Parts: sequence; C-alpha cells; structure tokens
Amino acid sequence: MEREGRECGAATRPGRAIPRDAIRAVEQIVDDVVARGLDAALEYSRRLDGTAPEKPLVEPRPGGSREVVSAALEIARALETFYRKLVPSGAADYYNGVLRLVVWKPVRAVALYVPARYISTLVMLAVPARVAGVERVYVVTPPKGAAPEILAVARELGVAAVVPLGGPHGLAYAAFHLGVDMIAGPGGLYVQAAKYVLSQYVGIDGIEGPTELAVYAEGVDAEVAMRGVLAQLEHGPASLAYFISPDERLIRRAEEIYARERTSSMGPLKTLRVAGADEAVRVIDEIAPEHLEVWGRREVAYRVRNAGAVSVNMPSPYLDYAAGISHVLPTGGSAKWRGIITPSTFMKPIGIAEAVGRLELAREASVLAEYEGFAHHRKALRP
Repeated sequence: MEREGRECGAATRPGRAIPRDAIRAVEQIVDDVVARGLDAALEYSRRLDGTAPEKPLVEPRPGGSREVVSAALEIARALETFYRKLVPSGAADYYNGVLRLVVWKPVRAVALYVPARYISTLVMLAVPARVAGVERVYVVTPPKGAAPEILAVARELGVAAVVPLGGPHGLAYAAFHLGVDMIAGPGGLYVQAAKYVLSQYVGIDGIEGPTELAVYAEGVDAEVAMRGVLAQLEHGPASLAYFISPDERLIRRAEEIYARERTSSMGPLKTLRVAGADEAVRVIDEIAPEHLEVWGRREVAYRVRNAGAVSVNMPSPYLDYAAGISHVLPTGGSAKWRGIITPSTFMKPIGIAEAVGRLELAREASVLAEYEGFAHHRKALRP
C-alpha cells in the first residue's frame, strides 16, 4: 500500500501503455490468421488455451442454470430500458438552399469479446449493440467461455454465433474471416494488444486496461467504503485503487482494512488525504478513473469531469452487475476523452446535404477553393 500526497499532493495518472513485445507477438498471430485462416486460429487455440473447438461458430441455444440465465436476462432488461433512451436521433434543418441532415446508422457487424464465463460482460455489450440495431453480433470468448449459460443468454440477446476462440487469434478470425466492422470489450493484455493492432482494419471501442477505482469517502464507516475497493482489487495484481478523503482517521482505518484483507492476487491501494471536496475533484479529474465511488459527499460525484462510471453511496460492483449502466469502461486515464459504452458506441453519424434551392454559399465556397489552390474544386462550384 502506498501513501500519495499525504496532505494534498497530486495523484499520478494511471495510464499504462501496451508493451511493445506484446504488440509484436500479437502482430505475428494476426498475420498468421490472416494468411491461414481457421487452421491458424485453431492452432493458436491449442497452443495457448490447451484445446480447440470442434466448430468455430457455436449456435446459441437454451441450457444451463435457469437461475443464472434468469438473473442475467433480468439485468439485460434493466439495461435495455435505460439505453433505449440514449439512442441518438439525428437532426435536420434548411439553410441557404441546402437541406442538411445527420442520420445515425448502426455498424453492420460486431465482435464482442467476453472473457471466459463473464456472463455480465455479455449482457453489458450485447444489449447496447442490439439497441443500436447492429445486424450481426458475434461473441468471441475462450473455449471454456462457451458455457451453456453464455449460449442461453446469447440466444435471448440476438447473438448470431459464439466464437470459442479466445485472445488475439479469435479476434483476428472475427475481423478477417467473419467480416466484422468493429470489435469491443474488455480482456487481458494480449486481448487489448490485439484490439490495438486490429484498429488499423476495424473499429474498436477503446483499449480497456486493468481495473481502476477511486473512492472518495467522508462521514461514512470505513468498512462500508472499502467494500468496493476490495472487490475491484480482486480482479488481479494489475488492478489499482485510490482511497481519497479529508479524514485522516478514515484513511488510516481504510489502510488497516486493506492490510487485513489483502491477498497476493490483489492490486495495490493508494491513499490520499485532501483538504476537501474542491481538491478531491481536482485529484479525481487528474486520475480519470474507470470507476469512481462517492460516499457521503454526493456533490463530488456531479462535479467530477473525468470518470468512466460513478457510484454514489453504493459499491461499484452493484453498478458492474445491476445498476443498468454498462461496466465496459475507459481505463488508463482515457476517461479524459471517452466515456461508457452506449448504443452510440455501435453507431455512426452520416451527414447528408441535398440541394433544394439556390446554393447561396457557392461564391464563398469558390473563394476558399481558390485560396487552397484547388482549381477543379473552384470550377465545380460555378453555377
């Protein structure tokens, strides 16, 4: 555990670049799958996962634990109810002889990466893709990820097929041999390296690195405020959490709880003492965490600019599973420029301009074309 800025020092931005050796290794895999297709993908599956599927595409079907499937579908309904309100509607107007429109169209086909048995991630990705109107949705997952419950929920969410080929080889197979236009979802280092490499050819939602959490706590029991910290840090040793408070005693108590509960598989906790809400907002905005929990001083939640998703007076795992907001979030400081997964993630705006009268800005357009040195542009703009 580390102390950062015991009184008010600035926090270090958690951004972490993908190592070059991981990128080089993934590039070799991608090139091989491009060249040899399914044979290469199956070979890497046997080498990296110890097994290979009999078929590259598994049709979703009923099965598995009814309790698990029912819970997942109930959460899917909660997510869909809210996300239907977030579908962009476009705009239209008339100006100087031109009817101008922006229409939103869904991506045609997407591959969603679902780490093995992460049925909640399947829900958090497939629902916004379906609400967006994506025609074909594939789920790429390691071989053991094609569990009966995953297949059953995929069926109910309109997934075309489950691809039991995890990691870079599965994503490369989806990109080059299933013809998807976009890849989205979380995953480990080599999955994110694959998304980085494949972003030269298909769209991606972003690079989702290890789990991050910042907690601001004031006037709350430390045992309550630390529940989310311990939960997020159990994602692995690369995960990271900040505990921020103006209360020195609360910070000390949080450190004691972490020391008591920590296991070798947990990531580090960094504690920061701030003067109050104003400084807390500045510190959190600099960290730009994936998850933010605010306990006691709810105004902090609404003043922060840079965070993926914010839980107010509730532990972040409830948001991860059931609050009705996707848990696929920006990490590594990227919350400074992008946000959560919504239907618009799987859509794109198209601009349309239709001449319905005299083009009243033709002269001005011609002036700019001449200034920029494009003679044929200028000629095209003549009446």
